[in-house]
Amino acid sequence: MFSPSRCRRRGFVLVAVLMLGALLLTCAASFAWFARMHVKSVNRERISLANRSMAKVLTRGIVNGTKENTRIKYDSPLIDWYKPFFFTVEDLGTWVVQIVPLDDKFPLRHLFLPDGSTLRNELRNTWEDVWSKLGHRELNYVVLDFLDKDTRSRAGGAERETHINRALLDMSELLILEEMTPEILYGTPEKRGMADYCTLWSDGRINLNVAPAHVIEILPGMDRPLAEKIADYREIQALTGMDDLGRIPGFPPKSRAALMNVAEFGSRYFLIKIEMLEDSGGGTSFSVVFDKTSGTVVRWEEI
Repeated sequence: MFSPSRCRRRGFVLVAVLMLGALLLTCAASFAWFARMHVKSVNRERISLANRSMAKVLTRGIVNGTKENTRIKYDSPLIDWYKPFFFTVEDLGTWVVQIVPLDDKFPLRHLFLPDGSTLRNELRNTWEDVWSKLGHRELNYVVLDFLDKDTRSRAGGAERETHINRALLDMSELLILEEMTPEILYGTPEKRGMADYCTLWSDGRINLNVAPAHVIEILPGMDRPLAEKIADYREIQALTGMDDLGRIPGFPPKSRAALMNVAEFGSRYFLIKIEMLEDSGGGTSFSVVFDKTSGTVVRWEEI
């Protein structure tokens, strides 16, 4: 005999079974997705650790090799040691590595004499020219007050409680100044910024083998034509000392003398660029700055 209630119960059971089946399929799919993501995550972490370890090995070898190389007293991109090279490890992959000499711009950490407040006389005009090039001459003394050790305001400057009154740890600290903007500090596609003229990585002098022409032209006794003469000459032959400047056609002796206290031909700081190629499974890049004198890494960035 037909029973509507029994038929309804069977219908409910069927619907429940179908829903349970759909739920199980959803759970199974979610678990499979989670498992795949977890495996990928673990694999990425494994590759990242392997790349980081290799970067540390390469960095230590380069730092030691650079520190021990005392035979050559100058640093130029023309030296084979500073040309890009490939480093391959079987079953791990290939890395492209390049060592870049720094000390290539105005030395922000060496603005002052040992008292920490008196601006070095040989850098005074160049420092003023930096701000003229940036179009913000009013920031000259403001930035000096921000960095010097004392708490006295200079004429044209301003001392505030927010000033760090010490050497910069990073260029971005200058953004603490209310007058400083990212555009002034880092520049725009149309205009250079302070970071295009200044660096933290310098022993106090500028390596003429690597300094950009726009930096060389604001050094004592220099202008744009002379800066371009240096840039053209070093493309063919590295500069090893002041005598080499005398070999540049049309380079005046008085300009060579003016550079004596601000220019050099070797570097204390170096940048190591390490890029893991796709064959290594990582594609990770590292940017490392080290101090040749002490043999220590002073900045490590993983990109």
